[in-house]
Amino acid sequence: MKKLMIFVASLGVMVALSGCGGGSSYDDGYDDGFYDGARQPEAAMTTLYLRDSNGFSAGGVHYVCEDPSGVVTADFMTAPNGEFTFYPGERCTFDLIGFLGTPGDPLFIQDDTGLGKGDIPYSCYAGDSGLTYPDGSFEYFQDDSCTFYL
Repeated sequence: MKKLMIFVASLGVMVALSGCGGGSSYDDGYDDGFYDGARQPEAAMTTLYLRDSNGFSAGGVHYVCEDPSGVVTADFMTAPNGEFTFYPGERCTFDLIGFLGTPGDPLFIQDDTGLGKGDIPYSCYAGDSGLTYPDGSFEYFQDDSCTFYL
């Protein structure tokens, strides 16, 4: 009987500790915004965020960047937190498949504090073009593709 109680107690301890890994409880659920499909920022790069009208991130949006000569420099997805990085002077095209377009489903380009990035030139495949508004929003059609001249 004593061996059975020791076995059950040991089993309980093993189950309780099986969820423990390295790090503290502070790290549990921490998301640094990166995953395998995201472009990792480097020195001299700029980081912005693609968000919806509720402030939620638009993660997993495919984008391709080209340098001024037209050479593809990036072919990535926005990070889960909507983050995308680029070198100043690149033009980045975002595939907005699944988005309903404006005004019903506005998207915003924002900085890390949530402030909109206005006056970014852009053009969309379906015909909208201009500058992003002061709040970082821009006009686009459903399932459009838009290029931003960053």
